Amino acid sequence: MIIESIKKYNWEGKKALIVEDDPTAAFLLSEILQHTRIEVLAVTSGLDAVEKCREDPDIDVVLLDLQIPGISGFEAATLIKQVREDLPIIAQSAYALIEEKERAIEAGCDAHISKPINTFDLLAAINHFLDCGNLPFL
Repeated sequence: MIIESIKKYNWEGKKALIVEDDPTAAFLLSEILQHTRIEVLAVTSGLDAVEKCREDPDIDVVLLDLQIPGISGFEAATLIKQVREDLPIIAQSAYALIEEKERAIEAGCDAHISKPINTFDLLAAINHFLDCGNLPFL
């Protein structure tokens, strides 16, 4: 039943970049997104994310873990926005503190979703940015 609800989102022709160093979390995100027909790319570090966004202008949305090795997700968001100002970034973090959410937005993230990820909150956020571009997600 959940999969049928997910399949209602049809993002064929769109591309998402998952930035996640935890293989289980990356797998979960990929499994959720495969039912939406969106093309999924994945990297495990902030620097790789910045490079991928620089190389691939077809990426439509970034799902960014804030606690990644090397440069932090906060730093990666800032650098990605320098390369692609209009590219929506959805931060993900196990820390739901308001300060972290504010810090993520200040770094350039357009939305923040707490872990564990609620599938339908994630899909709503992605859908918002794919439909509305860079308008704020409330």
